[in-house]
Amino acid sequence: MTVLDRYLAAASQPATTDQVPVFDEFAAADGTVREGWSSLLDSLDEFADTDLVQAQREVARLLEDDNVTYTPSPASTLSIADEPNGHGPSAAGTLNGLVEPQPWRLDPLPLILDDREWAGLEAGLVQRAELLDAIMADLYGARRLLSRHHIPAAAIFDHDEYLRPLVGSEAITRQRLFMIAADLGRDITGQWKVISDRTQAPSGAGYAMQNRRVVSRVIPEIYHQANLHRLTPFFQAMRLALVDAAPSSVEDPRVVVLSPGTHSETAFDQAFVASLLGFPLLEGSDLTVRDGRVWMRVLGKLDAVDVILRRVDSTWMDALELRPGSRLGVTGLMECVRQGTVSVLNNLGSGVLENPALLPFLPELTEQLLGQSLRLPSVETWWCGDEAALSHVLNNLDSVVIRPISRGHGRSVRGAALSSRQRELLVNKIKAAPHRFVGQEVLHLSSAPSSEEDRLVRRNVVLRSFAVRSGGSYIAMLGGLARVTDDNSKGRGVFVTEPNGQLAKDVWVVGSEPVAAPRIVARGRSGEEAGFVPAVSASIAMVPRVLSDLYWFGRYAERAEDLLRLVLATRTAAIETDLDVTHGHALEVLLQAVTHVSTTYPGFLNQGVDMMPEFRSLLLDRHRMGSAAQSLGALSMAAQGVRDQLSEDVWMVLADIERALAALAANPYDQGLQLTDASERVLSGLLALAGIATENMVRDPGWYMLDSGRGLERALQILALLRVTICRERAAETDRLVLEAVLTAAESIVTFRRRYGTRPGVDAVIELLVIDPFNPRSVAFQLQRIRTDLRALPNTSPTARPLRLLDALAERVRIADLATLAESTNGRRAPLEELLAGLQNQLRELSEAIRDQYQQPPPTQRPLFRTDAVGNTA
Repeated sequence: MTVLDRYLAAASQPATTDQVPVFDEFAAADGTVREGWSSLLDSLDEFADTDLVQAQREVARLLEDDNVTYTPSPASTLSIADEPNGHGPSAAGTLNGLVEPQPWRLDPLPLILDDREWAGLEAGLVQRAELLDAIMADLYGARRLLSRHHIPAAAIFDHDEYLRPLVGSEAITRQRLFMIAADLGRDITGQWKVISDRTQAPSGAGYAMQNRRVVSRVIPEIYHQANLHRLTPFFQAMRLALVDAAPSSVEDPRVVVLSPGTHSETAFDQAFVASLLGFPLLEGSDLTVRDGRVWMRVLGKLDAVDVILRRVDSTWMDALELRPGSRLGVTGLMECVRQGTVSVLNNLGSGVLENPALLPFLPELTEQLLGQSLRLPSVETWWCGDEAALSHVLNNLDSVVIRPISRGHGRSVRGAALSSRQRELLVNKIKAAPHRFVGQEVLHLSSAPSSEEDRLVRRNVVLRSFAVRSGGSYIAMLGGLARVTDDNSKGRGVFVTEPNGQLAKDVWVVGSEPVAAPRIVARGRSGEEAGFVPAVSASIAMVPRVLSDLYWFGRYAERAEDLLRLVLATRTAAIETDLDVTHGHALEVLLQAVTHVSTTYPGFLNQGVDMMPEFRSLLLDRHRMGSAAQSLGALSMAAQGVRDQLSEDVWMVLADIERALAALAANPYDQGLQLTDASERVLSGLLALAGIATENMVRDPGWYMLDSGRGLERALQILALLRVTICRERAAETDRLVLEAVLTAAESIVTFRRRYGTRPGVDAVIELLVIDPFNPRSVAFQLQRIRTDLRALPNTSPTARPLRLLDALAERVRIADLATLAESTNGRRAPLEELLAGLQNQLRELSEAIRDQYQQPPPTQRPLFRTDAVGNTA
């Protein structure tokens, strides 16, 4: 009996007296397999029985290779059942520090739906999008629905996302709702119901496509055998709709994706969608408003922006008119929207449509606005602003979920999960402002087979489906993002928030016949068929923030690489320390060099420090400034900020680096072998990153900035290493061993031996690593490299300060006298130390000049006045 047979047998068992029977997505009530699954049953049987555990491991590896993450949202507001005296969870305790991104979790077994059933679901979703679009147009326009009491005014006017400054704006009422998502679940009869609408800035479409890519690689035979509807047409329609949403006077629209930043909950989703659509991913500081238009800051100039696909909540979008002090949006944006010079999608203020107080009124609103019956019902919901509904909710508190109408009024809470004291507080809050709350039925969700080690278990499933504006209506994604939660078969039920830590599933909509991909037609601004995808400005967003992230990406990569080379060279010297005293003296010099170069004080300067724990700390402790681990962590963060600019291969390399370090961390008893192996694996990964940058990146301003960062860091590392190893004269044999280790760490030992033979000498080392303009590891070579990079950047004047500093550095290196530098007086080479220290200081000055010239962020905007808690201004 296969695992699917066992699952089918278990799902077909009648519910016991303490269980609520639920709809199963795989097994019908009569013990047969449902439509959609049946055509793939044989292949799924074989897969599930033999490869289930391996498939789970492969999925985890592929997601790790692509750095697919989700950042759980901290509890930023009090639960509506918590006491406001500090005993409940408060924002202060969760927002002081950043929440670590969590790996995305995906089940290799998809959720399969028959396309005939999906057709009804799709029609309901499209109708719902049309309905919400019509509601929004009225709420910000004529407001007849409010004046005629089809929607209670209190539920709208007390909602955080109802933006009064936009009421009556023709630009808002003319702009159609761009995209919606709906969280769906089945009840015990198999009826799909909407649990919540997502209209603010719907997330998850990128995750859905990533899920599809991973699953198709893990079970390729089943994937190609299925008559599967594809997801690509949805994103094609999305891209065309974004271009078409530009103001009518614009011929070649520039579209950007606005993100809250790399610490956003769905940062991966935002970067993935931006990359997939081919639009730059920006943050609020990358944009500015001038003369009634939105502009993008690009290397000392401004480029007009016509369409903004926002992933920032509306209330944070304009510090001037909405939330003072917000740095996530663009100050002055609201006026640009009113003037119609920029299109913001989803529409500003669309978050009001997520209001659960609307759900009880949707059937009537569908009749009023569309002249149709509501095809896709919502879960049963009672708005507490209605006296009868309030009475029902309070009398049935154990069997409902209490939801606030907007986030500012608290978080959802299950009545049955509360203590008597919490119930009392909750009831008092509801009675004090009943219009701010709804009661919602607890939906006993359907179950679906989900993998857990070598077996399949029943897990509740929630489906997020998407629809995007396309021409005169909407087009739905033929699939979606499914999430499975804990089992609710004992009658507990489930209510849905965001997918914190939940297991995702790919959603397959399959047919009985091969599926032809729909044709997405590009049309001109007048509506005629264009025959091609409209051109979008190819200008890559080389804004100061992006340039800064790429610059530091290069610097941190080089910093980690150089430190690892030094650690490996020192480890090699340590292996020979038992041979004689001379080797011991050389090792002492190298160990101190590791500490000085990395600045991880006191490190090896601390007498009696144990070598192995110190080396492990350098590789594993990300909180230790100057360690290789800290540089690698900063490298990863810099990469996150420019994800849409980097090759997917970058994430594969970074994932392999993480695996190497994780293996080392898992073995605290390693005596050095695994440390050496991990160091070599990480070094190999960093070399691969350098190769990717060289071979795969377009030679645009971002590449030149990254390369200049590498060059500057390499020069600094060489100078630091030489300064602590060759500025003092030691015994001849000790000096020879130290110089060999230095040349090995500087990846120049082969060149040295070929050029100088066995002739030792500090002068030769200085010549090769400082003065030689043809050695790719020398300081002189890095100065030429940086100059070439900076000269290639747009708007770089020949007299720019960074170039003048480079000229002074190059001249100082050129006129250096080898004989004088190598001369020792009283055991010290003072001229050499002076030169190396001077070059270090000048390079640091050069780094600051590069920052000022190319990476300077705009000044932080501050409100002219502050309002305190009681409304007084200062």
